Amino acid sequence: MPLLGSRGAASLTGFGGLAKLGYLLRNSLRFRSSNSNYLSRTFSSAGNRKTYTLSLWVKRGTLGGSTGQFFFGSGASATAGGFYFLSTDQLEVNPRVNNTNTFLTTTQVFRDPSAWYHIVFALDTTQATDSNRMKLYVNGVQVTAFSTASYPALNGDSTLNNNIAHWIGRYAEVGFPSPFDGYLAEYNFIDGQALTPSSFGKTDGATGQWIPIKFGGTYGTNGFYLPFTNTTSTSTLGNDFSGNGNTWTVNNISLTAGGTYDSMTDVPTLTSATAANYCVMNPLSRGSLMTPSNGNLQVTTSANGSQEAPEIGGTIAVSSGKWYWEITPTQMDGQRGYIGVGDATKTGSNYGLSSQEGGTGYGQSTGTYGYWGSNGNKYRGNGTDWYTDQTSYGNTYNDNDVIGIALDLDNGKLWFSKNGTWQASGDPVAGTNAAFTGVSGPKTPLIKAYRDTGVNFIAVANFGQRSFAYTPPSGFKNLNTFNLP
Repeated sequence: MPLLGSRGAASLTGFGGLAKLGYLLRNSLRFRSSNSNYLSRTFSSAGNRKTYTLSLWVKRGTLGGSTGQFFFGSGASATAGGFYFLSTDQLEVNPRVNNTNTFLTTTQVFRDPSAWYHIVFALDTTQATDSNRMKLYVNGVQVTAFSTASYPALNGDSTLNNNIAHWIGRYAEVGFPSPFDGYLAEYNFIDGQALTPSSFGKTDGATGQWIPIKFGGTYGTNGFYLPFTNTTSTSTLGNDFSGNGNTWTVNNISLTAGGTYDSMTDVPTLTSATAANYCVMNPLSRGSLMTPSNGNLQVTTSANGSQEAPEIGGTIAVSSGKWYWEITPTQMDGQRGYIGVGDATKTGSNYGLSSQEGGTGYGQSTGTYGYWGSNGNKYRGNGTDWYTDQTSYGNTYNDNDVIGIALDLDNGKLWFSKNGTWQASGDPVAGTNAAFTGVSGPKTPLIKAYRDTGVNFIAVANFGQRSFAYTPPSGFKNLNTFNLP
């Protein structure tokens, strides 16, 4: 199920800290595995290879997969060490000490696509007790349950923090198919100290949630702090704010406006109406034929000769308020796209599946509404299917047309725009000429595509974590946790 805005957080991690005061983050960096985004740096000299701390906030994009997803690593081939999510969605750390694999593999899995997780790893091989030489924390709590625990030798030297190539967002070996997909924020590396999460976060007294705090200590020789806030150019995104000048080289990351823009305001704090934890498309709430990627802001179907209607919902659902977002189909192949809002009350293993996939998904439910590309009609789900209850509405749309969605759940109305023009003379601000009236929640964003022989469909979503293509109507908000009731 998506987070339900009218009911509060579905989980502590899902809202990533509810306090609207204190240390507030403003930017994260998106890593698109399809584009092999990564950062790289070779330290000029070795740091303390026995003792260091890594702290970062991470929001996952693609889940599972055939290989792991690395968010920090160094070395090459069989001598590499790193930190990554396995294809099983477990978290594994391997600082590789004395050229020997030293694993901690969690039994816990990390599969919440709406969550920001705070991960802290501390290495100190000078500790007499082997289990004290590596410590892993998630959201302020030490992880003690591991499926694999192989601790380093006393006073051993890690591969990481040596004067060799290091990588953020991919495996150390170039070409290995394990790029990270998702978002990273507040990235700290402390050379020479083994610290606890209290140096980087705290429990909010009002909400009981784990939230970030500014690190106030020293970083050591190779230490660095990457807040990803300098968007002057792609190269400045890797600037080190620790004072050490340990800036990272940025590779394949884009600041070009549009669907490839990678500097996001999706962050684990409720900073402002435009910087908070944002809705993305939900990989746990989809038909099996709809594949999300690129931080869950792109969805793809591909033709296989059959006629099906896969669909996907969002990670946030709302029952009140006024909301605006944009969906841009980049490949329509016959204008087979359907964009709208879905019924967020659907539950069970098949709630992302359309009726043609043997499920009872968002799209055909009573109270589901959409705008179809090939004929410009508007569609209302009738409880059985989504395509029989249709009415003439607006213009057709095709590749790279930006479809705006204005959802007013305070007054039960829904509008659609094409490239900034509200269809059927609609006016969300005045509340007139809505595509649909009588709309009630909870509702979640919906993307559907009709698959057929030779038909492919790709669409890019934007809920406000980057600049919109068109100005939202006055009074309509970005779909993020700051703006939820």
